[in-house]
Amino acid sequence: MDRISTLPLFAQRIPRLAVLVAAIALLCLVPPELLGRGPNLCLWCHLFHIKACPACGTTRALAALFHGHFTQALAFNRNVIATGPGLVALAAMDAARFLRRALC
Repeated sequence: MDRISTLPLFAQRIPRLAVLVAAIALLCLVPPELLGRGPNLCLWCHLFHIKACPACGTTRALAALFHGHFTQALAFNRNVIATGPGLVALAAMDAARFLRRALC
C-alpha cells in the first residue's frame, strides 16, 4: 500500500482513544505466554544483528502487566514501568476529552 492511498484513512480522523482502547483490550485478552512462543519480530534485532534492542519484550511485558503478573512484566522489559501507566493515562485523558465534548 502506498503512502497516498492511506491518507484518506487518516483524513477520517480515527480517534486515538479507539486505537488505545483496542490495544489495551488486546493486551488484556492475549496471555503473555502465547506472545512468548512466537518468533522474534524485532526489526532492529534483524537489521543490526543484535541480541536485543531496548524495546524488545515490551509487548510481552505489557500483556503480563495487564494480566497482573508484575514480576514477569519487569523480567520481560523494565520500560513497562513507564509504558503501561502511559498507555492507561493517554486512554483516560482521551476518554475525558471525549466525554467533555459529548456532554457539552
